[in-house]
Amino acid sequence: MKDKLFDICKYILMGLMGLIVLFVILTLIKGQDGTDMEMKFTYVFIIIAALAMILSPIYGMIIDPKSIKGVLIAIGLAVVVALLALLLSRGSTLPAEYLEGMNITTKIESFVDWAIMCVYILVGATIASIIFSSVWKLIK
Repeated sequence: MKDKLFDICKYILMGLMGLIVLFVILTLIKGQDGTDMEMKFTYVFIIIAALAMILSPIYGMIIDPKSIKGVLIAIGLAVVVALLALLLSRGSTLPAEYLEGMNITTKIESFVDWAIMCVYILVGATIASIIFSSVWKLIK
């Protein structure tokens, strides 16, 4: 039962991620004109994915109380990555005239900068963990 529910949630989240990417691409293609609906759908999907990301560990803790420590560590690390990315992101760096020409607000630019910084941190952590595990295997 647990594995079946995990698989269902995994496919739902993958579908949501695909829809988010689709709506972001549509928004980028259309520019600011006529993208209100796509952006609203994207926000709804992001909220649904975030809720699923928060609620699925809670469900896992209810089923297996021994996993509470690991879940709390993962949530704490996600918060640390988000805060670190917020501290490292520069916010709006492009001139306002340039942004207006591309129909982008400074708020959107700041959010994109934060999201890219999150990706950089996660990619760096992934590469560091791969290197660490490889060196650890060589030492053992």
